[in-house]
Amino acid sequence: MDRKKIFLIVQSVLCALIAGLLAAAALRLYFSVPGDPEAGEAFGHLYTREKAGAALLPVLPLLVVSLGMTITGIILGIRDENADRPVRDAGLLRDQGEIRRCAVHQTAARGTLYLRATVLALAVALIILGILNGGLEDVLAKGAAICTECIGLG
Repeated sequence: MDRKKIFLIVQSVLCALIAGLLAAAALRLYFSVPGDPEAGEAFGHLYTREKAGAALLPVLPLLVVSLGMTITGIILGIRDENADRPVRDAGLLRDQGEIRRCAVHQTAARGTLYLRATVLALAVALIILGILNGGLEDVLAKGAAICTECIGLG
């Protein structure tokens, strides 16, 4: 097996593991609510910054490793060579010639890759800044207010 393929498999497994761990942390945080919501107790204490940080702390090393692998893959140009090819299905096979990429297309693809990586890094940085700024609590409070007003929960 090729080193690139092993790298991509490990990166995919890490991504799936992180998604599962984050979902489990969110469920554990949600179901650890003290008090009785039917008695009219507020949900403001549910998602405090400390509880969210404690729930996400076990996942943080995997996130850092995954981010490092993604950056390494971008820098080294590791990607799946078959990602741009259509799936070969016997029922859908058509007589098509292979599309040859010229140097202009390769340069455009590399520029698009760098643009996507920059937008991803910017999005992650802004999400982290929003969480540190206390925006998480504001969004939760507004969402809870909308649900209780429109749907009539609580």
